[in-house]
Amino acid sequence: MINQKAVRMSPDEKVFQFLDTLLPAAENMQFVESRSSCAANADIGMPSLRVLKAPVDGKLAAITIKAANPLATMADPVLLRFLYRSLRDDALASDPNALNDLGWLWINGSRVLFDSVLARRLFKLAYVLGSGEAAFNLAEQAWYGRGMCVNHDLAACYYEQAYERGITGAAGALGLLHEKGVGGQAPDFGLATHWYRLAFGAASISGEQCYGR
Repeated sequence: MINQKAVRMSPDEKVFQFLDTLLPAAENMQFVESRSSCAANADIGMPSLRVLKAPVDGKLAAITIKAANPLATMADPVLLRFLYRSLRDDALASDPNALNDLGWLWINGSRVLFDSVLARRLFKLAYVLGSGEAAFNLAEQAWYGRGMCVNHDLAACYYEQAYERGITGAAGALGLLHEKGVGGQAPDFGLATHWYRLAFGAASISGEQCYGR
């Protein structure tokens, strides 16, 4: 007998129904005390969380920086599970920030067991929903080859899209890519300088923390 509900289900609904089976329920979630050996390197990528930054002069300014997801450092297991449940619920409701932050946890092995495949799926969903941070994280995964083959051409493409979506820190990564030479090509110092200038200018104006190399 044909399931009429399944027939009427939209492609988006099917995607998030599938996601519901991929993301462990909060009560079944396994949190780790230390970083997985598979993700022993320094954290890569960028979470979506933003916090206010206090300048050196002590005056609070409306400057936003990317901050580590609190799940990565939270010690209380009850709060940890509560926050994960909240992120999971938001992700299933198509929140790109929640999708990106969950992906960031799995790509870095931060309090959860390293899973680059799940992280990439989450980043791609967040990217389709317009997340600039997710574009940046897809670039980082391609640059470092974390859970995939290193692909500097793909990294450059995603970094550019991240920059176009307002992630100014991607400019610095693009500068380094072109300084070293993308995809085995000769270095392009003119293009590298262009991106470095954009990165420096953006950081000087916004005070935003730089990510990437």
